Amino acid sequence: MSVETQTRTPAPPPEPELPLQAPREPAPPTPPTRGRSARVRFVLLPILVVAVIAAGYFAYTYWWDSQHYVSTDNAQVSGQQVPVGSMNAGRITRVDVKVGQTVKRGQVLATVELPSQVGIAQNGSPKMDFLPDADSLVEVRSPLDGVVIATPGAVGATVSPGQAIVTLVDPSQLYVTANVDETQIPRVKVGQAAEVYVDVMDETVVGRVDALTPATAASFSLLPQNNNTTTNFTKVTQVVPVRIAVSLGNQPGLLGSSASVRIRVLA
Repeated sequence: MSVETQTRTPAPPPEPELPLQAPREPAPPTPPTRGRSARVRFVLLPILVVAVIAAGYFAYTYWWDSQHYVSTDNAQVSGQQVPVGSMNAGRITRVDVKVGQTVKRGQVLATVELPSQVGIAQNGSPKMDFLPDADSLVEVRSPLDGVVIATPGAVGATVSPGQAIVTLVDPSQLYVTANVDETQIPRVKVGQAAEVYVDVMDETVVGRVDALTPATAASFSLLPQNNNTTTNFTKVTQVVPVRIAVSLGNQPGLLGSSASVRIRVLA
């Protein structure tokens, strides 16, 4: 009796158990963007329209103003200064007025003593000197109603004939000097209306073009212009003084004040 030996195949090892995973939640729905874009356009579109209208308005205003006006901020209140002195050479003994004082025509401004002859020089010319008890006194009187703006003569100083002792200005004859670019001068004519804003008054007054200076402001400069003929020359626009007649009242304190001018060149 034979015994059959049966060979058993080993069973495969058990598969490892995977950890349990929580069920995934469904992804949230994508929010609609059409409504948000519409709201953004609804807000931005009116702003853009207003900005375009404002830009167009300012551009048109600037163009219209440049066609009808010639403007400059380079202007100041001016007046005709009148230096007053003695007709004879002498020495100042008195100055009877102060800066800012109002004077009347014929009023005494200063007194000058004239030197007396005390001998003859070797060349035959008279020898002059001051003799307090014998010198003649000359009164310097105001030639107009005005205001004292300077007293360049001091007591004790000797002066030559006509040398200024007191400087006056007539406050009723003040005017405005507007320095206009030379490129704009062909548009400016005598008699044209002007608007003048005086800084110290904080007020705009009406004026008119009274005169055009037939030269640039640089022509009156104490320092000569540099006549550079080399290749590095830089062209600079010159300005021409234009006199504007205005009525500023009796206000001498305005002399030299800054101003802005707009000249109506096109009706």
